[in-house]
Amino acid sequence: MERSLLDSPSYHLIRSLGRYRALVADGLDRHGLHVGQEYYLAQLWREDGVTSADLAARTGVSAPAVTKVVSGLERAGLVHRERDAADARLVRVWLTDAGRALREPITGIWYESERAFWGGLTEDERARVRAAIGDLLE
Repeated sequence: MERSLLDSPSYHLIRSLGRYRALVADGLDRHGLHVGQEYYLAQLWREDGVTSADLAARTGVSAPAVTKVVSGLERAGLVHRERDAADARLVRVWLTDAGRALREPITGIWYESERAFWGGLTEDERARVRAAIGDLLE
């Protein structure tokens, strides 16, 4: 049989996770957020006041990408940036009260979406996702 990307574990994983992403996106949209912004907020909920470089390292993206997302979060009133008092070369990102207030609802959306995602898969789809994850880890 000829190999096809449609048979690859990665294809099945990405396809399945696209459904999960859509569930999360719907929930985030109700709070004025876009998919991906919650990752930055979650980093700040864990440790507030980190530098942009820290956020880049923790999220695995480039510094310009962090600047773009943080700018959007700042425009939304969820974070603010300040120069570090001890080292003015550093800019730290801090949650606002509005950003802190989103912790519980956004975390809830994430886990509710996860339950809905797994519950919405057929047994065959669940098996394919689990297999794809296992295959990717080998």
